[in-house]
Amino acid sequence: MSGDADARWQGMRVIARGANRVCVLDPDLPGHCLKYELRPQPGMRRYWRRRVRHALSRRFPRFGLNATELLAWRRLHARMGDDLLGRVAPCIGIVQTGAGTALRARLAADASGRPAPSIASLLGRGPGGFDPTALVLALDGFEAWLLANRIPLSDLNAGNLVVVERDGGLGLVCVDLKSTVSGRELVPLSRWAWPLMRAKIQRRCQRLRERIRAAAGVGTLADPPGLT
Repeated sequence: MSGDADARWQGMRVIARGANRVCVLDPDLPGHCLKYELRPQPGMRRYWRRRVRHALSRRFPRFGLNATELLAWRRLHARMGDDLLGRVAPCIGIVQTGAGTALRARLAADASGRPAPSIASLLGRGPGGFDPTALVLALDGFEAWLLANRIPLSDLNAGNLVVVERDGGLGLVCVDLKSTVSGRELVPLSRWAWPLMRAKIQRRCQRLRERIRAAAGVGTLADPPGLT
């Protein structure tokens, strides 16, 4: 998802918007956000697949993206409990609002209480707009946490990870867990076999590191102080 600080949807401030959903500040519950599913538009990638799923979700809500994310949160929270806090934005539940059905989630915020920026939004600032060494170090820590806890989060894109200050440095918070229970593979081998998932996580984290370095206009980054 990408964000625009001045964008509005149904009168609510947009935090981020992707092809399938829009995330807005919750006007009724401070410190929370609402995610609404969007109708697929002709011309978008995998249009017919998205259209079928969207149509099914209108009749059978369990097929919806919001229901999938809530299921993913509940399964992971049942296994790990409060160890998820600070690493994953908690899902609260499906709610009915004046703008339609939405998934309510805890807002991943910065120190001032504003929505924390995603990696994608930081990269959009260009060279000098972020600290690439600190950001890569945060990604290293998040990857290590995923692997240590065998969390099958395969959708590691720059819009799904937001950046917060933590212990004098930076940390990452995942704001979309859907890929831990659902993916694009017809036969989800990587979710059944941990070595395959581990390799996928490592590949995608490396791809994200390279994207960070490219956006910063640098090559190989120097090790942070104290790491050799």
